[in-house]
Parts: sequence; C-alpha cells; structure tokens
Amino acid sequence: MKLNIIFACIVALAIAVMYANIGGLDIYALDEAKNAEAARHMFTTGDYVVPYYNGELRTDKPPLHYYFMAAGYSLFGVNPFGARFFSSFFGVLTVILTFLFVLKHFHTRAAIWSALVLITSLHFNLQFHMSVPDPYLIFFTTWAFISFYEAYKTHNRWQLFFFYFAIGCGILTKGPIAIALPGLTALFFLLFNKDFKWKTIWRLQPVGGLLISFMVAFPWYREVHRQTNGAWTEEFFLKHNLSRYSEAMEGHEGIFLITFAYVFLLGMLTFTPFVFQSVKHAIKQRKEEPLLYVLIATLVVVVFFASSSTKLPNYTVPAYPALAVILGVYLSRIDEQWLKNTWNKVGLLMYTIVLLAFPVGIYVGLQADDSLGHLSYLAWYFIPLSLLGVLNVVWLIQKRIYPLLVSNAAGWLITILLFFHLIFPPVDAENPVRKLLPQIDETQMVLSYQRLNPAFVFALEREITRFDNLDGLKEQMKQSPSGYVISRTEFRDELEQIEGLVYHSEARDLFENPTTLIMRWGP
Repeated sequence: MKLNIIFACIVALAIAVMYANIGGLDIYALDEAKNAEAARHMFTTGDYVVPYYNGELRTDKPPLHYYFMAAGYSLFGVNPFGARFFSSFFGVLTVILTFLFVLKHFHTRAAIWSALVLITSLHFNLQFHMSVPDPYLIFFTTWAFISFYEAYKTHNRWQLFFFYFAIGCGILTKGPIAIALPGLTALFFLLFNKDFKWKTIWRLQPVGGLLISFMVAFPWYREVHRQTNGAWTEEFFLKHNLSRYSEAMEGHEGIFLITFAYVFLLGMLTFTPFVFQSVKHAIKQRKEEPLLYVLIATLVVVVFFASSSTKLPNYTVPAYPALAVILGVYLSRIDEQWLKNTWNKVGLLMYTIVLLAFPVGIYVGLQADDSLGHLSYLAWYFIPLSLLGVLNVVWLIQKRIYPLLVSNAAGWLITILLFFHLIFPPVDAENPVRKLLPQIDETQMVLSYQRLNPAFVFALEREITRFDNLDGLKEQMKQSPSGYVISRTEFRDELEQIEGLVYHSEARDLFENPTTLIMRWGP
C-alpha cells in the first residue's frame, strides 16, 4: 500500500475517534464545565486577560485553551461542539506527529502501529473529548519532545525554534510543567547519551531558547499579574503548582505505583499483554538512539508524577505518545515466536479473561448504581470485546501473532466508536443538568446556596450568584418575585427555613453521591 494512502487512513481513523460525538455529549464534568464557562466569559466580554468563572477569579490554569475554545465558540456557537472542537483537533495532530516521527526514524510498519496504539486507547481519546487544558498540553509536550530530538540530530535551527516555541505554548497552557517535562527529558537524554558537553549545550542554546519560550508566555503573565494585583500569579504558582505537587489536593492521592498503573494499564489497555515487554525491549535496544530517547521521555513523565503528592489519571497522558512509539516499534518486530514464550501466553490468557468478562463487569457495575440500573442493557455493546477474547484464543491456538494484533486493534476501535456514539450518551443524559433544567423557567432569577454544580452555569450561560449564608440569600431573593435556588439535598432543611422557599425537584449527580436540589419561590 502506498504511503500516502496509509497516511490518509491514519488521519481518517484519528478524526473518527477524536471527533466521535463531541457535540452530542453534555459538558457536565466539573473541570470541563468550569473551563468551558471561563472561556465563554472571555468570549462574551472580550476580556482575554483575566479568567473568571461565575464571577470569581479563576486561577487554576493559564488561558491558551480558553483562547482556542473561544475560537470554537466563534465558529460553531457556544455549545459542547464549539468548546471541544480544538481539543479534538490537537488530538489528531498528536497522532500525526507521532506517526511522522516513527516513520522517519524507524519504518512504515512501526509508524502504523504507533499511531494505532493512540487511536485505539480509550483513555487517550477521552482526554481529547474534553474542553480542558490537558489536550493542548499533551500536544505541545509531544511537539517539544519530537522537535528537540530532530534539532539534536539534524542541527536544524527551525526544529530548535519549534522546541522552545512549543514549550512557550505549554507554559501558556498549564504553567511550569511545560518546561519540566521536555527539559528533564533533554537533560537525561544528553547524560545517558554521554553528550552533556559544553559544545552540545551551546548548540542547543538553552538560554536564548528559553527567552523564546518566555516571550510567548510572559506578556500574558505580566498583564494578568498587573490587573489582579498579583492575586492570580500567587494563587496559581503557590497553590496549583507548588502545593499540588507537595501535598495531595481534593482527595487525589495514592502510592507511587498508581501512576504506573495509570500509564501502563489504563492508558495502554488495548495492548496490555505487550506493554511491559515493549519497555523491556526498549531497554535492551537502548543503543538505538530514538528508542532510548522516547524511553527517557516516557519515564520522565511517569516518575515525575509518581513523585507528586496529587495523582490524577490525566496527569500522565503526555507520556502516551512516547510510550506509543515504544509499543509500536515492538509490535512491528515481534513474530510467532512471541506466542511460544510461556509468560507471554499467560499474560495474553489473563487479558483474554478480562475481555470475556467485560460485558458482565459493566452490567454488574450499572446494576449496582440505583440511578443507572435501568441502563444495564448497555453492557451488550461491549460484546465486541468478548468476541475479541474468543479470537485471541483462536489465534493463540493457531500461533498467529499478526491477526491477533490486527483483531485486537479493530475490536477496541469498534468499542471506542460505540462508546462515544451509543454507550455513553444514555448515561450522560442522566446528569442533573439535563434532567432538571427543562423543569425550570430559565428567564427567572437563579441563585445557589453552598454548593453549585458548575455545569448549570455553562448551560444557563450566565452567572449564578452563590451564597454561603441564609441571610444573604434571603436579601437577594427579595430582588425578584420568583426564582430558583440550586443547592444539594443535604441543605434542604436549612433552605426550608426561608419562608416561601419550597421544594421543586432533585436529581443525583452522575457518578457521585451528592444530589442536586432545586428550590423555588414565588408563583
């Protein structure tokens, strides 16, 4: 098959999975709703310096992803598709970058498998289905990883410029982490390659390069610092960087091994039986310079976040493209001898058991949730994974590795498309915003008490004033003859102390214990 046809097929598959139903799913997850709303506020007010969410200064992240979301709103309207369009776009670009890197430094077959590792990773695709900063950081980190190696090998000044420019964009996306990951990768690569020499360092121009990075990001940081009298920069650097690394925040903690599980098991679920062997192969073949480089890039990301006190699955996704290269090269080199190894067969059989049991596990999980039990029929959509398990047994008996790899990728590709188009939409429809908003008059005043689901703010496209005490709430209610108060059922007794405020409706939050409560007053 001609290379241009192969490339077109890879791009088409990447588009199919990255854009799968991005407009058909509500913006409901907490972080996604807050980011989408902050971008909407910038878009509607024209203030692209200071980020706000629901009338409050938002210090969680820098603004580059807000800018792209605002561009999406401009093109497609303020809706989930507009908010997520560029997230998916950068997912496609990340797959393309990975494919081209492997194609240049290895061969076509390895490039195909590396791209397929990303395309068939459900967790990787989930990241690019969300209006959060992570899709942009993943892309810019991948671009920085690749550009550094190209600059190192070819002495190309443009590649060196791209390396520092990508870091600058990363700083404008998520802060100092965009320097740490590519910078540590470059440092350890030079050390392991025994090329940490003055001549090489001078050629790579770290001082001048970082000036380029800061030129990209510094103007905004300076202006937001000025306009907020230092409040944004203090909160962002001290709380959302230093404190998040040094102590667990928001209950996201765990032993360091959980980070390895996120990457090697959750992220590479499609090729779990091969992932650890691929890393072992990369270590053995570390004299292959590009393989050594992506191995270092993978380990830098994993170890960095394993040492962080706050642990989340999305933190380590920047490691996926580098790990996909390791896996892709390994998959392109194995043959039927792989199936003769006892431990390989044991791992494959254990993986096959998981695939066979997948629909049962989903069914039991849905039945265990009172609010989702009626959707247990969705477990049937995971039957392709069970069929994949059966095929694995067939290919194992026949000792045929290539059909096993192809069917594995195809089975997960089908499952991912089913997930976004048919499986998750009915689950998503159970969220309280979808269920409760049609029951209220959106033209009326809407307030909140104590806790507020951020998705309501984005869905109503306006600020919902939140009160922590009943006195303030009562005073605001006097400004309108009727309206609604959004809270949680745990605060119902307190709210009923306000004369005229009565129960209206409630719905349990999706995948969480709290139940959203709506009270009303007036006619």
